[in-house]
Amino acid sequence: MSAGREFVGPYRMFHLIRAGALFEIWAVRPVAERNALAMKWLPPGKNHSRSAAAELKHEFAVGKTLDHPSIIKTLDYGTGKDGTYLVMELFKTPNVKQQIQAGVERLHWRLDTILDEAAQALDHMHQKGWVHRDIKPDNFLVNEENHVRLIDFNLSRRIKKGLGKLFSPKGTPQGTYSYMPPEQIRGQAVDERADVYSFGCMVYELMCGKLPFTGTSMNELLNKHLRSKPTPLGMLQKNVQPEFADLVHRMLAKDPKDRPDNLREFRQALKAGRCFHITPKKPVDEENETAQAKEE
Repeated sequence: MSAGREFVGPYRMFHLIRAGALFEIWAVRPVAERNALAMKWLPPGKNHSRSAAAELKHEFAVGKTLDHPSIIKTLDYGTGKDGTYLVMELFKTPNVKQQIQAGVERLHWRLDTILDEAAQALDHMHQKGWVHRDIKPDNFLVNEENHVRLIDFNLSRRIKKGLGKLFSPKGTPQGTYSYMPPEQIRGQAVDERADVYSFGCMVYELMCGKLPFTGTSMNELLNKHLRSKPTPLGMLQKNVQPEFADLVHRMLAKDPKDRPDNLREFRQALKAGRCFHITPKKPVDEENETAQAKEE
């Protein structure tokens, strides 16, 4: 943590949310204003490389093209003697991965709503011409009112069409291995169907608390994404609607042509039915907390 610093650019820092190897996430306020914002900050010093600063600039460029209530609002970018920073809407709530780790069944009573908002956000990004390339529960925030924010556009790239896609050079695989589609593992050009695959991995995990593929090594895990079939969702989650389980497995198809073309198809299927046979009930302790809050 960069101790002793009070300002970065025109922003007063007042609370460190998280410190990583390169970036720090702070709650900040503009000078002479009271509204709190979030800052992703690359401090000056040995870790302030050109490539790391370029990541923040890229995130800003992507985020400024997006305008959806379920996508984090991107507000400002700056670089100079104070380092490089990206300023966003402050949406201080645990990410979906943290909530899965706290007990995935605690999300099931509101899962339809969460998935619909998350799919809307990602579909908006696709319609704006971007593929996210790192869809996972860590990159969705959801609060107690079921409002969602999609975050982290570091790996996002323009969706290439036609000849641009055919003649794209192969690249080094980037993303999170547990959610990575086969074409991304191979370093091929990807489109919105790559995000559909990753979103399918996340839905599978949210339904049963387990990832579709795991491995004792990176190579084993990636080989499973390339060649293995996941355990049928209905075997792990007895309450799943068979039609919904089939949809999730189509999202996990190895060949992009065999997946839904976009998240609109997922949302239509979600609205036509439900995730579960029997709608799960809200956990009793959450109901008590809500009642207590109303009394206070």
